[in-house]
Amino acid sequence: MPQKPLVILAHEIYGVNSHMKKIARLIKMAGYDVMTPNLLGDGEVYRPQEEKTAYEQFTKLERLKTGEIIIQNLIRQNAGRRIFVIGFSVGATIAWKCSSMPEVSGAVCYYGSRIRDCLDHIPSCPVLLFFPSYEPSFDVALLVKKLREKQHHDLEIYQFDALHGFANPDSVYFDRAIFFKTLSIIKNEAESLPRSVLSKFS
Repeated sequence: MPQKPLVILAHEIYGVNSHMKKIARLIKMAGYDVMTPNLLGDGEVYRPQEEKTAYEQFTKLERLKTGEIIIQNLIRQNAGRRIFVIGFSVGATIAWKCSSMPEVSGAVCYYGSRIRDCLDHIPSCPVLLFFPSYEPSFDVALLVKKLREKQHHDLEIYQFDALHGFANPDSVYFDRAIFFKTLSIIKNEAESLPRSVLSKFS
């Protein structure tokens, strides 16, 4: 019996919180295996109200770099099966960077603001980018324009009339309708993937 496809979740600065656990349950219900590695210290998790502390810890300890290494190692350890990486915020930047690995079949990136620092990155698999309409730290429309100018193969970009956190039920900016729209997009894309990538993992 063939192995189920594997989804690796890359969390936000908050760690493996209730949001990540809910996403993991949705993925399992859809028939996938799922891994949700903790990119912080053992058991370390923050509430949305602790955003400042979580951000300070994430940047001070260079967890974007160490998180990328953790996800890359998991991908390599599971080579030979279909692997997808789904990331949120800083986790989306990690998913974006991992999309160039030959073992990865696809990546989904929710509001990865630091993708703006990785514009020279070239994905080697289908990638979905979901952006909000506005970010306080940069011009989202300009980033989307620059990414589209790159004309990456199999790169789909969506910008929604929402704010950072629209896919997180614990965020004040959660938008249920838009979140379920992204799930529909992912489902449609996933159903079309076997035609283009199954040969790599048969």
